[in-house]
Amino acid sequence: MIITEFISIFVEILLYFLVSLICLFIGRKVYDWITPYDLNYQTAEVDNPAVGISQAGFYLAIGIIVHASVSGQVNYELFTFIDPENPTRLMILGAELITTGIYVGLGLICLSYGRRVLDWLTPFDLNKEIVVDRNNAVGLVEGGFYVSMAVIIHGIIA
Repeated sequence: MIITEFISIFVEILLYFLVSLICLFIGRKVYDWITPYDLNYQTAEVDNPAVGISQAGFYLAIGIIVHASVSGQVNYELFTFIDPENPTRLMILGAELITTGIYVGLGLICLSYGRRVLDWLTPFDLNKEIVVDRNNAVGLVEGGFYVSMAVIIHGIIA
């Protein structure tokens, strides 16, 4: 009994880990999509610290959103595959993983539009400051903005 319970918990942890990695990978693609510059070139070839700082803030934001989505509430009544009379652990886990994916997807949409709003509200061009001028302070502002948005999203979800 104890071994099967341990294996069940281990599989659950592994599934959450894999979903989190997938969310980070998708987040990287979203970040690459919302920035007009080539991330690989700016970080690996040019060694632009401002881009790295901004990107690190975005990854931290994704981690905060994943944490909120994993620890947040799930409305199991929305999932028709869960038998309310006899819910199995697998059904509940499926609902939790689907909810995690939905929350992370919505969080990435919010981060994407948040960057556009930040770019619109600042009196200077974020992309020029980060890529051309390699301004670390602007990279910190953008990275901090991502993190603060993620904390707000975390508060809404959890």
